[in-house]
Amino acid sequence: MSTSLPDAIKAAAGMVDQHRGVVCLALATDSEELRLAALRFRSNAIHNLANERDDESGLAGHVATALANFANTPAFWVEHHWQTILAATVRREAADLAHRSSILKWLGGYGGPTDAPVFKAQSWQYKSAGQRAKALAEVKAALTKVRDAMRAAGLASVEG
Repeated sequence: MSTSLPDAIKAAAGMVDQHRGVVCLALATDSEELRLAALRFRSNAIHNLANERDDESGLAGHVATALANFANTPAFWVEHHWQTILAATVRREAADLAHRSSILKWLGGYGGPTDAPVFKAQSWQYKSAGQRAKALAEVKAALTKVRDAMRAAGLASVEG
């Protein structure tokens, strides 16, 4: 059953608003990673890719700042910049899941006391990475419905 575009945008905006902190973290992280990628491309004299990464970095930073400062409504940002939010969400979710996996390996090999500060810190990071990944998965699912609704509506601005 397909969802209409306005309904999908409204649902995704509600999900972005509900998980605003995690989404802003994902966008800010994505902005910084894209900025560093642009520097690497520029140092290798691949200027066209560097310029693309600079543009993507600026947009991700702009959307993160707007969402953090409650500029307009989340529906506006989801409607116009859903691709940027979706890309950042997917990358951050993958990073959190990888981080959680590496912590799980560390916790499995840890033989010290469970009241040690290092064990408590690793346990907290494991738990928080799992919570962020779960929230980002919900946002990703809602934004994927926006993408699918746009494709069903035949809008040309949807990238494959």
